[in-house]
Amino acid sequence: MTDIDSQISLLNFTDSDNPKRVAQKLVEQWMSSDDALVVHYIYYASYVLLHQNRKILQDYLLADYLLVDGIGMQICFKIITGQKIANLNGTDMSPLFIDVLHQSGMPICFYGTTKENINACNVNLNRQYGTQVLTYFQDGYTPLNFDKIPDKCALFIGMGSPRQERWVTENIDWIRQKKLLIFTVGGFFDFLSGFYIRAPKWMRVIKMEWLWRTILHPSRHYKKRLRDMTVVILPLIHKLKGYKKLIKLKWI
Repeated sequence: MTDIDSQISLLNFTDSDNPKRVAQKLVEQWMSSDDALVVHYIYYASYVLLHQNRKILQDYLLADYLLVDGIGMQICFKIITGQKIANLNGTDMSPLFIDVLHQSGMPICFYGTTKENINACNVNLNRQYGTQVLTYFQDGYTPLNFDKIPDKCALFIGMGSPRQERWVTENIDWIRQKKLLIFTVGGFFDFLSGFYIRAPKWMRVIKMEWLWRTILHPSRHYKKRLRDMTVVILPLIHKLKGYKKLIKLKWI
């Protein structure tokens, strides 16, 4: 067993049968504490990368909660542990977190995607809630203006993986000092802005949304799909290595 394998038990994988409860509980936990809280989403391509790159592994070890994103990770868990795990993906979960935060009166900031898309996110949220939702928002192609981020706020970061997780690691001291709630949300901003079109519901029901995204934006997704090709082989190897005893789920 490699050094990377031995650290798998330290990853905070999270499971639940109720996404709304996850959103409520995590926000409540952060609000009642005097600390920062980091939530990363992990999809199968990221799972492959963290076994190849120690820095990426360290980025995911930093998270207080890892929410499983996508059918690939569900298959991976099923092969290794025999358990079915919930698909708590960023596209579905982020609106739930925003809703709980907004109702609780907590400041919300967005950092990521392009200027046009992040502006559209702000407009669409305001239209949805009938009021200004975001305290601050900024595109991900310029350094974040740290002075604009208030203490004890929720910061959603959408710069793509593994770049966004690396950004969190590099700025973790500032995050902890500000006591922020961090979500790394990947392409969620592009969906919220309307730049990406969500797959039809019937495709989501039959677990084929990944195909929809790949067809519409092949240049953004082809590397993930290449990694996804190991979704049976790699988990089988990890099962033989005894990962079933290493992988622990934090139930919410």
